[in-house]
Amino acid sequence: MALHQAGRLMEADGLYRQVLEADPSHSDALRLRGALAYQIGNPAAAVELLSAARKVDPDNPEVLTLLGLALEASGNAEGAEKAYRRALTLAPRSPEIWNNLGALLRDKGRQQDAAEAFGRAVVLKPDYVEAYQNLGVTLYRMGKLDASIAAFEAGLDVAPGDADMLLNYGVALSDAGRTREAAACYADVLEKAPDDPDALTNLAAAQMRMEDLTGAEETARRALSLAPDSAGAMANLAMVLAAGRHFEEAEGLYHDALREAPDFADIWGNYGNLLMAADRLEDADVAYSKAAKLDPAEPRHAFQLGLCRLNQGDLRKGWALYESRIDCGASVPVETPKAARWQGDALSGKSLLIVPEQGLGDEIRMLSCLTDAVGAAGDGATVTVGCDARLAPLIRRSFPKVRTVSREAASAHKADFSIPCASLPNLFRRNLGEFPDRAGYLRADPALVETMAERVASLGGGVKVGIAWRSGLMRVRTQAALTAIAQWEPILSVPGVTFLNLQYGDVDAELAGRPVSVLDDVDLRNDLEAAAALTACCDLVINMGTSVGDMAGALGVPCWSLLLKPDWVTLGADRHPFYPNTKVFWRMPDEEWPAVLSRVAEALAATA
Repeated sequence: MALHQAGRLMEADGLYRQVLEADPSHSDALRLRGALAYQIGNPAAAVELLSAARKVDPDNPEVLTLLGLALEASGNAEGAEKAYRRALTLAPRSPEIWNNLGALLRDKGRQQDAAEAFGRAVVLKPDYVEAYQNLGVTLYRMGKLDASIAAFEAGLDVAPGDADMLLNYGVALSDAGRTREAAACYADVLEKAPDDPDALTNLAAAQMRMEDLTGAEETARRALSLAPDSAGAMANLAMVLAAGRHFEEAEGLYHDALREAPDFADIWGNYGNLLMAADRLEDADVAYSKAAKLDPAEPRHAFQLGLCRLNQGDLRKGWALYESRIDCGASVPVETPKAARWQGDALSGKSLLIVPEQGLGDEIRMLSCLTDAVGAAGDGATVTVGCDARLAPLIRRSFPKVRTVSREAASAHKADFSIPCASLPNLFRRNLGEFPDRAGYLRADPALVETMAERVASLGGGVKVGIAWRSGLMRVRTQAALTAIAQWEPILSVPGVTFLNLQYGDVDAELAGRPVSVLDDVDLRNDLEAAAALTACCDLVINMGTSVGDMAGALGVPCWSLLLKPDWVTLGADRHPFYPNTKVFWRMPDEEWPAVLSRVAEALAATA
């Protein structure tokens, strides 16, 4: 036993053999030699020895636990589970056996049962760091981020500097949107281990989410230099470079990563993102399809493939795959009382709730299908639209047959049938020919429009052009699709135009000294009735494909949308199918915004 504990394994094995030659039924020798066989990586021999030990000593929980480990290592998961459970009948308060059982159940995909086993382990042994780690990872895999974070925090209270715990804690924090805290976790690991490639890779991803592309690239390059053969490090640097539109170098790294890990679905999916951004749609389709085939249980791959199909104009398959947006978290419909899913059939005497989801611009766009939905449900149906409360007056005025409830009230609204708002095109827009050619479906308040028109007229002569140059939501993945107002000088210099601000938020500093009129008393973010009236008074709206353009298109106001090609909302067309009065100006993958803005300025000069 002393030799075994000292690591002198061959000498220990020799002594165990001598004991067993003298007494083949010696339970301790069988147990210890079986444990040694497991320790040196010979599970088959371990199973044989420990099975013999069990016959001699059937009620020894240690023998049963070791047998469970050996059976698990030899691929006999069912036998291992039976051994662990038998051991627990003999030693129900053993945290180690509960932890072993939990690890087995997690590997078998029984996450809930595994979490319960790990939970018992930490209750029995509150300083059991390994069990906290296992519990946190399991809860994370179950999508229970808050509970996962709590488990990691409990483990870190016991072992504050545990690197593995900090790394996993950071991953959970990152997925919960607590990116800065996640970055702090990775930094803590790197303080103790500056060359930890996993911490560097995760830190680079966090930096990218925090809009620090320069820092993310530096960190990702360092991670790759430390682990030059790591497919994950290659792919992580490629993702950072692709976000900065350095497509050529990024693609080379993806090729290298896929040579190292050809069956890594996430790398195929991220490679597809690069190909999509480069407007190589057929190649992107192949990459997304590969990702979906390798990991069919991951809805994100189906969602990305759906966007690619929509970009290619394949609306039937695209909309069907787009339904995966909910499962992958790209869209979060309001939770409502359970109701049957509406399939577009007549609902005489029944009620339908259109469930709100996504952002304001998406909501406005999908309302283009509302007339079709009301018609399909029929005269005897009650149609209620859950919506952003700011939109409710516009919807009721424009669609007098429908009722509205706020997003908050929708969570308690009972209906016979329901459908998420963004699922309507899958019923009514299965090909481009099904898009109506009417110019607008929302109606601004006529009285407000009349009042606003007088104010706009007083601002100056010429063409009245409303502008919006950015989004209120700035993220690394969308920054390339947006501009700064300073880049608009060629447009703002066009003579014979009165420019009106439609950009919501605080814009005073950006517009200082620029020829753009601002109606300070109009809250463009929160008062959509006033924003719609002001938009309706414009002769033209120029925007970056934000909700400002959606409002203009829905009102039937002529609009120019400046989009980064490709953009799925155009459904593979050069025009905007949702808004017949909207003209698209594309920024091609090899272009910068100044070239596009110059084209817009030339077109505006010709119009004015």
